[in-house]
Amino acid sequence: MTIIVNNTEIEQLEQFSDKTQTLIQFLNQGVHSTDALIQQNEVLNFTSEAQFVEQLYLGLMNSTILYLHQIPLSVDIKKLLELSTNDLRDLATFSNRDSETDKARLASILAKYRLVDSAILNKIALFYRRYNLNYHTLGWGASFRDQLTLYSIICYCEQAYVLSNQTVLPACQWATQKAQSLSEFAHYFCIYLAWKKNQRGESGTPDLLIETLAPVVNNTLDSPVVTFELQAIDLHNAIKQWHEGGNNLGFSSFSAGLLNIVLNIDLHTDDLVKAAHEYLSTLQTTLINTLASDSYVCQAGLYRHYLFNLPNSEALLNVDSQGCLSLFNHWPNAA
Repeated sequence: MTIIVNNTEIEQLEQFSDKTQTLIQFLNQGVHSTDALIQQNEVLNFTSEAQFVEQLYLGLMNSTILYLHQIPLSVDIKKLLELSTNDLRDLATFSNRDSETDKARLASILAKYRLVDSAILNKIALFYRRYNLNYHTLGWGASFRDQLTLYSIICYCEQAYVLSNQTVLPACQWATQKAQSLSEFAHYFCIYLAWKKNQRGESGTPDLLIETLAPVVNNTLDSPVVTFELQAIDLHNAIKQWHEGGNNLGFSSFSAGLLNIVLNIDLHTDDLVKAAHEYLSTLQTTLINTLASDSYVCQAGLYRHYLFNLPNSEALLNVDSQGCLSLFNHWPNAA
């Protein structure tokens, strides 16, 4: 008895593709465990090599996120499966070398696949240290996805706003009160900075802003269901069909929706709700008339992102493992 992959019996490791063999070798005890599975009496059926290697990771680590300590890099197996066989092999090879040429090649691979290594992700710790912030409990149990979201928000805010202790400290305090996860904290932190930049007078909080826009966001959370991987034209048709049914493409979460609206409307307007609806209508029309320019799996492995290069902004759509298509980020280009 042995492993069955796509109706093919696996009797030895070498039957797997080069990419799958490399992924197995990345994993501590991966080769020995695979050999043991091949020799056992129970028959294990898998629809693909990708499914097998993902289940192998789960069985050995209770997680699909691997830490490549030589680079160092945390990355989900679904993301590693997106790499070409040559790039994956180079990732394993060049991570163990110290020459400038090898370092440059490694940096090129990380950039090509939008991977953030641990040294770059350390920006979060440096941010907390710079402003003497307490590392609140939201961060203790935060997922890798949440950490990547906070990293992206910090990068955006550093470009879009003039940060100082006078703005960062109250923004963090307010965001901590509002948030129940690190991703929500990141979104509310940026909302506060956007509100502060457009604030009239010296008093008040952005609570009224949130209260006003909340019904709009709550009515824009429904999303269509699609397949995980789509060609640009198929994604276009799915969005168009959803819109023709009288629906706006839903936000990936309440706090993400709030942030998208706040960043894209004039907060000085007398009618925030009207401005929000006009923004959503314009965005839907723009998405219908634009094809996605890129598609890639996020580093945490939970979503496939579809990138839209729009006038003066980028929009990032998510498709999760259940096929739910939603609007993740739509932030104006930071000037």
